[in-house]
Amino acid sequence: MSGLGRSTAARDAALLAGAAVAYWLAARIGLEFRTEPEKFAIFWPPNGLLAGFLLVARRGQWPYLLGVAAAIMLGVNLAEGLSWPVSAGFVLVNVGESLLLAWLLGRARGTPYSITSVGDVFLLYAAAAGACAASAVAGAAVVVYGLGAESYPAVWRAFWLSDAMGIMLVAPVVVAWTGPDRPALEGSPARVAEAAVLAAGVLALVALVAAYPGGPDGRLIVLRLPALPLFLWAALRFGPPATAAVVLVLALSVVWNTGHGQGVFANPAVSTTERLLTVQFFLCVVGLCSLGLAALSADRRAALAALSRSEERYRQVTDTMEEVFWVVSPATGRVEYVSPGYRRVWGREPDAGPAPPELLAGADGPHEAEYQVVRPDGSTRWVHTRTYPLRDDGGRVWRVVGITQDVTDRKEAEQAKEAVIGELQQALAEIKTLRGLVPICAWCKKIRDDAGFWQQLEVYLGRHTDARFSHGICPSCFAEQEQDSGLSPGD
Repeated sequence: MSGLGRSTAARDAALLAGAAVAYWLAARIGLEFRTEPEKFAIFWPPNGLLAGFLLVARRGQWPYLLGVAAAIMLGVNLAEGLSWPVSAGFVLVNVGESLLLAWLLGRARGTPYSITSVGDVFLLYAAAAGACAASAVAGAAVVVYGLGAESYPAVWRAFWLSDAMGIMLVAPVVVAWTGPDRPALEGSPARVAEAAVLAAGVLALVALVAAYPGGPDGRLIVLRLPALPLFLWAALRFGPPATAAVVLVLALSVVWNTGHGQGVFANPAVSTTERLLTVQFFLCVVGLCSLGLAALSADRRAALAALSRSEERYRQVTDTMEEVFWVVSPATGRVEYVSPGYRRVWGREPDAGPAPPELLAGADGPHEAEYQVVRPDGSTRWVHTRTYPLRDDGGRVWRVVGITQDVTDRKEAEQAKEAVIGELQQALAEIKTLRGLVPICAWCKKIRDDAGFWQQLEVYLGRHTDARFSHGICPSCFAEQEQDSGLSPGD
């Protein structure tokens, strides 16, 4: 087996072992939240725990997780004195409920699941409500026909709400702390101190809830005023992981105290069923709103971080590119951004002043222009600018982007080339080229033309070129003539 295979097997074994221990503890905790004397659990966390593990695990790990959960659930039910048929019925209902939830969310979002947006939170709660409503049909039948309960609708409603609350409050904690977007444990001292203060506030609220003797008066003051700042604090500063943990701790406190006849919801003036319904609806609404706000805040921070990274990459490109990059607002006619390359070309610091006309011309469509710019020292540079309009969803131009390139070297090379070409054309215009073999007399130097006539050299060249001749006598010829004629320079 390769090292990668051994590593994966070790992680799978660790996950199964941790899930088994956590599931057994969650089942024991759920049994402690039973009402007296009804012996009905108003909060059932094992299903939320199993659903959370399924949502963050690979599909190949699902059979093992389901098998471990089924074995533990069967053992817990049998240990509580339930018969084999009733215990097996509860196992099928609870394990099937978590599997149905994970399958629904996997179809909608894929696995591993994460709580990174408001839509993820609402989808989790909606799937939990639907899966628990479906499983409660079979669960209520087990309670009615296996345990002898009287009212099937009442049992179905209680079964549905207890399982839904368990999933809505526990599954987000598992997903947020063990999923792909789990938070890093390290932090600055100030951050750790802030988290400690938040935890102390949550514990103080738990103590306040437990100390409240019950009754209808002051309930909103005891819960809403201290709890709301804590939820907002956790949601806006620490995101979904801390918010899910705070909601779960408060839920455990409220459910425990209500089940034992104390706390803000233990109002003796109403029936046990009404108290349980109030607790369940309150906690579900608090969890939904708090997690939704936390996900919204986390999504906003992630968007800002992505925008910051994008701007950094954008600036790295524009700040190092040779060309000058512009962003112009056609509405104001002003430059909103110009890259540092402006300093190299224009010889001065960039500013957000009025846009050059060449840039505003791009509002009508792609545009190109070449022009000269005058630098502060009086020197000039040739530049080539290309502009493009950016349109919004309504087709209106809301920005014009331009790219300006310094083409002075190319322009000077073109001008030099044109000058050379002009000089050559002028030279060609001043001379006519003699082509072919020219017959010339070796003695008298006359040239024979195409008609066979012999002509003087100056006559022939005068007809075939633009050259003009002036006559003189060279010193050697003069000496010969002087000797032949017997003349002297003084004669």
